[in-house]
Amino acid sequence: MIGRLSWAQRLLLVLGLLAAVLVVLEGLTAETVATGVGLVVCGLLALAVLAMPAVRAPVVAGLAVVSLAFTVLCQVLPDGLDNTFGIVEIVSLAWLTARSIIELRPGRSVLVVPLLYAAVVALPSRCYTLGSTWLGNVVAVLLFGMLLVILLGMYLRLRDQRRIDAGELAKQAQRLAYARDLHDFVAHHVTAIVAQTQAVRFTSSSGHQPTPEALDDMLAGIEKAGSQALASMRGMISVLRDDEPAPVRATLGEAVAEPVGHFVGPPVRTYIDDDLAITHLAPHVLDAVHHVVQESLTNILRHAGGATGVEVRARTRSGERLEITVADDGKSTSDTSGGGFGLVGLTERVGDAGGTLTAGPADGGWRVRAVLPLTPALP
Repeated sequence: MIGRLSWAQRLLLVLGLLAAVLVVLEGLTAETVATGVGLVVCGLLALAVLAMPAVRAPVVAGLAVVSLAFTVLCQVLPDGLDNTFGIVEIVSLAWLTARSIIELRPGRSVLVVPLLYAAVVALPSRCYTLGSTWLGNVVAVLLFGMLLVILLGMYLRLRDQRRIDAGELAKQAQRLAYARDLHDFVAHHVTAIVAQTQAVRFTSSSGHQPTPEALDDMLAGIEKAGSQALASMRGMISVLRDDEPAPVRATLGEAVAEPVGHFVGPPVRTYIDDDLAITHLAPHVLDAVHHVVQESLTNILRHAGGATGVEVRARTRSGERLEITVADDGKSTSDTSGGGFGLVGLTERVGDAGGTLTAGPADGGWRVRAVLPLTPALP
């Protein structure tokens, strides 16, 4: 059993055994059997409660009451303690004070800590050989020392709470990142499947049966979009499992060309300066550019009824900022500025990259504009 313990657990076990032996030795030095037994019982109880894996308020409060009761008994008996008042017990009670502050709820620790404080400060009065001057000095040291213990416990509790809060914030940020990736990588291709399926149904229900070649092209488009959705799902799973790093798009032109090339809606005209198209930008900026174009094209499939064309433009502003604009000439069928999670997640992603995003009606259609830092890629 001992062989399964870690070195830290073994060290604590050895220290606990040594402390128990010291408690027994303290009890043997007492003048009477009653005070010796009381000293041993109080010391071993303090060690036992301290060894508990979790602090329980009723148990700790009961220990403090027993300690105070024995202190009062030592003063009532004709022969109390003459050379010790319980060194191990006082250390254990101080340690339990800090643990109570850290582990118990504030409402319970407020009730338990004063009892422990009083028990520790009253311990020196068990020893009748201490003069009034020495007793006052020892009590003053314990008063100040216990205040330091309480402050230490409060600091450790605050540190633990901050670590917990930081963990929760990290989990929340991770959940938001997963939600954005799921929407951006998968919903885009699912939207393409829905749009092409609607086109097939519209063609069939209009009374004009498509030719086998046209029907095959439509079904091939649906198959392609489904394959892309599966590939995106596999990519997300690979990232979550850390099987392989996410691909890095080397240039701005590549970041724009990928979603444009997979778009199944109206024709897309792309306007990027030659120098800007081959610019190597930081990965987080390229990632934001890619998602701005992809989410904008997805929203066009969903909401821009009657759109006949889409324009994607990329240009520099003041030589320090990059502006990406995606505009269509269709009539929006819903309020895409706040009706779903796409633009919300996109705004968060652009903000994380140090940019801003605006979206709204423009020139009879809908326009999404992102302004991002023109941060070059590291060599």
